[in-house]
Amino acid sequence: MSFELWITAFVLLAFIAYTPGPMTMFSMSTSLRNGFGKTLPAIAGGSSAYLTQMLIVYLGLGVVVQSSCLVFNAIKWVGVAYLLVLAVRNWNADVTIADEVGSVPPPPLARRFFMGYATGMSNPKSILVFTVLFPQFIEPEHYTLHFAILASSFCVVQACSAMSYALFGAKAFRWLQRRCLTHLQSRVTAMILACAAGFLATSEK
Repeated sequence: MSFELWITAFVLLAFIAYTPGPMTMFSMSTSLRNGFGKTLPAIAGGSSAYLTQMLIVYLGLGVVVQSSCLVFNAIKWVGVAYLLVLAVRNWNADVTIADEVGSVPPPPLARRFFMGYATGMSNPKSILVFTVLFPQFIEPEHYTLHFAILASSFCVVQACSAMSYALFGAKAFRWLQRRCLTHLQSRVTAMILACAAGFLATSEK
C-alpha cells in the first residue's frame, strides 16, 4: 500500500469516526455524567468492539451482515433498544447524591467497559463500513498486512474521536458542577443517549 493511498484511507476513516454516531454520543454522555477519566474504560470497550467487528470482517463473516437485511436490522434494533434503556435509566436516575456531593458514583470499571463494548457491537453499520471500504485499499496478495494497517488506523482515529467527544462532555460536566447544576446531568445524558438511538435507528445499508 502506497503512502498516498494510506493517507486517502486515513482521511476517509477519520471522517467516518468523527461523524456523530452511537459510540461518540455514548462517550460524550458518559463523560458528562462521570467525567473524562472515568469514561476511558467505556472508550476502551468501544474500541474492543470495533476490533471484534474487524476480526469478523477479516474472517469473511461481514458479508453475511452486508447481504442480509434481517441480520442487519436485528442488530440495529437491539442496539436502539439498548441505548433507549440507558436513556430511560438516566432520565429516572435519583439525583439526591448528585445534589449532595456533585456527581453520581460511576458504575464499576468492568461494567463501564462492557457498556462501551455493547454500544460498539450494537452498531452493524460499522461492519458494513469495514466490509465495503477496506477492500478498496487492499491488494489481494498483501491482504493480511493491508487489513492490519487499515484496522490499526481506524482504531487510532476512532479512539481519538471518542476521547474528543468525551472531553467535550467532561467540560460540560465541570461547567454544571461550578454552577451547582449537577441535577441536570442525568437529563442531559438521557437526551444524548436518545439522540444516539435516533442516529442508529435511522441508519440504513
